[in-house]
Amino acid sequence: MTFIAALLLYLSAASAQENYKSSPLRTPGSRRVSPTESELIRSRADVIQKIKETRAGAAKLLALHETERQRLSEEYDRRRELYYQGLIARNEVLKAEQALAEAMLKVNEDKRWLAETDMAITEYTMRDELLRLPGLAVGGYSETSTLLRFNGGALWSLGDAAKIEKFFVQTFGRALPISALGQTATHDRLGFDHRNAMDVALHPDSKEGQSLLSFLRQAGIPFIAFRNAVPGAATGAHIHIGKPSPQLTVHKPEVKAQ
Repeated sequence: MTFIAALLLYLSAASAQENYKSSPLRTPGSRRVSPTESELIRSRADVIQKIKETRAGAAKLLALHETERQRLSEEYDRRRELYYQGLIARNEVLKAEQALAEAMLKVNEDKRWLAETDMAITEYTMRDELLRLPGLAVGGYSETSTLLRFNGGALWSLGDAAKIEKFFVQTFGRALPISALGQTATHDRLGFDHRNAMDVALHPDSKEGQSLLSFLRQAGIPFIAFRNAVPGAATGAHIHIGKPSPQLTVHKPEVKAQ
């Protein structure tokens, strides 16, 4: 289990334990009291704070992995030079090359997870602003200083992601930078249903972002584009393809009176 996965597992367990402890005792004939608005706000703030703390730990881990990658890169270059001089066997170079490749994978995975987390934090933090906006008719489009929305009428599913990827590769000659395809551990932690959505790490005002948004509108595919990062997230700007992620209902365990 990776350090990041372990952190997420720990936070999920801690959150479940806190929810269990805070559940009101129920006696026959009593009814569950709904949390007050202030309690909900505090609960949401706690979730965000824990995820930001997890992100900070992941950023430190990335720095360590970057340092290790640099060290292994230098070692690979050193062994390759020794091999060319006939001083070591080729197998020694291959071992260094394999170690470097593994280190690069760790760095890339760290960066991907950080980007995914930043985008999820942005969506979670801006959720209230999004809910305050008027609904859009089918085919409707709206734009503010922070959000761009399009309520496309196409029957979107993750199975359609391939045609979006194909368009992007043919247009820009590189892979579509998908940061989250469907549900992720971060979305679970935030209580978002992201099963039928994908996030793309492109700023909506960039050339590539504008081209992608134009393609989505022509295809009738719904999206929400976030222009700005939020405090605690370095690169939260992204394009969310699909309908808005609804909040998952979390059922707290009931505690029966003894």
